[in-house]
Amino acid sequence: FSQVFSTMVFSFSQRKALSIIPHITGALSVIGSLSILYDILKDRSRKLHRPYYRILLGMSFFDVFASASLGMSTLPIPKGTEGVYGAMGTTQTCTAQGFFIQLMLVSPFYNLMLAWYYLLLGKNKPLSEEAIASKYEKYMHAFAMIPVLFAVMGLPLTLYNSADCE
Repeated sequence: FSQVFSTMVFSFSQRKALSIIPHITGALSVIGSLSILYDILKDRSRKLHRPYYRILLGMSFFDVFASASLGMSTLPIPKGTEGVYGAMGTTQTCTAQGFFIQLMLVSPFYNLMLAWYYLLLGKNKPLSEEAIASKYEKYMHAFAMIPVLFAVMGLPLTLYNSADCE
């Protein structure tokens, strides 16, 4: 895949568009995730008593960081990187972006936990929200945090600055 991608030649206009569009989509995603967080936290005394909202809170929290990282697009890539429009960063900013993009995997893991939550609520022998909270919820959050472990492990291995960041 990387060989195919590296042989692709984008015009300056295409590189510029590929750099700028994520600024817009990333900002919209951050706004959406922040609005979900706000909606949950403004009524936290009622909503945070339910596992559904706690799972959604975790998913939206990590999505803010992932969306912001994706929205940075090429800005964190080291300045002067050949063929990259808008590169203004350093190896450290590129590494930070890679770390937060890796955290993006927490959101689909939480999405899977929402599916599991609904499966437990309504399939075969349905469980109450209290039973789900006491028996399963801590495992749901622990499972959703697995990508955090991998993101942290990538730092000392310098996995986030190997492509365009060196």
